[in-house]
Amino acid sequence: MKKHRNLPFFVPFAGCPFRCKFCSQEKITGCEGSAETLSAELDSFDSMMLHAGDLSKTENQIAFFGGSFTGIPKARMIALLERAQTYIERGYASSIRISTRPDLIDDEVLELLVRYRVTDVELGVQSMDDEVLRLSGRGHTAKDSRVAAERLQKHSVRFTGQMMLALPGSDERKELATAHEICSMGAVSARIYPTVVFEGTELYDMTVRGEYIPLDDLTAAKRTVPCLETFISLGVRVLKIGLQSSKELSTAPFGPRDGSLAELAYGFLYAKRIIEQVSGNAAGKTLNIFLPRGEISKFTGHKGVVLQELKQALLPACINLREDGTLSVPNVKIQIEG
Repeated sequence: MKKHRNLPFFVPFAGCPFRCKFCSQEKITGCEGSAETLSAELDSFDSMMLHAGDLSKTENQIAFFGGSFTGIPKARMIALLERAQTYIERGYASSIRISTRPDLIDDEVLELLVRYRVTDVELGVQSMDDEVLRLSGRGHTAKDSRVAAERLQKHSVRFTGQMMLALPGSDERKELATAHEICSMGAVSARIYPTVVFEGTELYDMTVRGEYIPLDDLTAAKRTVPCLETFISLGVRVLKIGLQSSKELSTAPFGPRDGSLAELAYGFLYAKRIIEQVSGNAAGKTLNIFLPRGEISKFTGHKGVVLQELKQALLPACINLREDGTLSVPNVKIQIEG
């Protein structure tokens, strides 16, 4: 079976009428799709496709990221889709994935997308709580996300739900409810983004004034666990936890900035499952804990903070971590001796 691989092309999004409190306006470019700009953009796309590397062992999907694809000028959107078609016809990729806002999807747009072999749409749901959306300046409602998901299903387009943690007015209960609803709306996959505070945003000003308290790395990883476990239990694949590692992320003034946040979150998920399985039967015993191949690093990385917390919770047990190639992520098996 071929592995799936995205061939990501980042599309600058101009003219957004919304100013989410967490969005840095500096990242919204002035690209309006002039003939010169579009020509350069298409040349850049060609370069990306022609340098994609060996495509024989992967199922490749062209992915237009970086903003709300269906919100860019229609002529520019069609030009990009048409250029992508030439590479699909030449066997470089099999389909297209885009990301957009829930309120920028309607039947007319979807008919266009399907015609150009768009099979996956990622919706920036962010929260299914209207008060959180209002306080975050999102400019859409939870109903917009529900309607968008219904339209995607009607057109047989797969839906990925993107959600954020620790938005203004949010809490763990609202975030868990959002994860459940993303699943119930028919999502096949999800992305979880704990909120990072960038300079130049309203959220930055709120943080400086003490009106918003951002998460640190450890708190963000632990807060991710209930949503992560919900998606896993309901068969929704988690594509990403946290923002991509970058200079921009590492220099953000506030919020979770560790590019390995996903590893930390999975580590705390394993620890939670281990504690639940042991259920107070560890005193004075040796625990042989078997993890899927390659997963031990989630305990030993980050200065071993997950393993330290696990040992503290299971004192005075002796803990041995071992691999078991028959286990799948994030399953765990425990043998208790003594």
